[in-house]
Amino acid sequence: MAYEVEDNPQALKQKLLEEYQDKSLEDMKYGEELETSRGSCYCFTTHEKLEIETLTEKKVNECMASDLKLIKGIGEAKERKLKENGYNSLDDLKEHPSYGAPACELLEKLESRDVCALTDWISTRYSASHPLNLLLSSLSGAENMLFMDIETLGLSDVPLILIGVAEGDGDGLTMKQYLLRDLKEEKAALEGFLSHQEKDNVYVTFNGRSFDVPFIKSRMRFHHMEKPLNSQHLDLLYYSRRQWSNQLPNCRLQTLEKYLFGVEREDDVPSSHVPEFYLTYRETGNIGPLVPIIEHNREDVVTLARILSLLHQCADQED
Repeated sequence: MAYEVEDNPQALKQKLLEEYQDKSLEDMKYGEELETSRGSCYCFTTHEKLEIETLTEKKVNECMASDLKLIKGIGEAKERKLKENGYNSLDDLKEHPSYGAPACELLEKLESRDVCALTDWISTRYSASHPLNLLLSSLSGAENMLFMDIETLGLSDVPLILIGVAEGDGDGLTMKQYLLRDLKEEKAALEGFLSHQEKDNVYVTFNGRSFDVPFIKSRMRFHHMEKPLNSQHLDLLYYSRRQWSNQLPNCRLQTLEKYLFGVEREDDVPSSHVPEFYLTYRETGNIGPLVPIIEHNREDVVTLARILSLLHQCADQED
């Protein structure tokens, strides 16, 4: 029987139920059971070849050093006046009687590449979505970025279904996807995710500041898991809007995929139908409805890396 699955989630689900009726998770590639201190879950490990562009340290330093407003007490008007008087950079400002000391302190942090301290410094002057935070992420390096996306049973106060997290390596991304075969495995999936976190990591998400990170924190509180999440976080939704909102119909993730990278997904499950597909898997034991959820999550995470790379390229072309 043929099904018209395009823009028809129910037809897609029925097709998958028939296609995978005699298969199990063990038949899927790259997956295995994972044991953690909080129990077991299922983990898929894949690698995506991808060059992640970052800005040079010189470019980052030049951009930060030319922004005198990073010094407390200097606003737009004061900066303009200082530059008219020859104070064009933090280096020039070192000799200023009022602003010399903080300028020296900030320059020392730049020289030492202390990303955490620089992030904290920027946060006292600008919002989390300020372009300087995007530039600063280059100093962290792709190997310290955690590209992350979650799938859930709803918008709040419900369990996670899947956590996808990818780390940059020499030639792309190594991705882990922590799947709950049963809702009892949520603690194990969270523990798997937390195993990636180190103090210098930067989370990279799309609308994750409003959704993914608060959702994970909520589920950790529910399970009395007290490990804190890193505060360094790049939410690419804000930067994408700043860069492309006047050029594209909207700045949804899949719109960016289509117009920026020529990617159009096939047999993709819409986010709004993810809970229904997962619950069908739980009710029937048929893994078919899980397959597009796992692929949807994987593609979302890969797209994050592509977007960040392109944003860095765009920043590098700016004066």
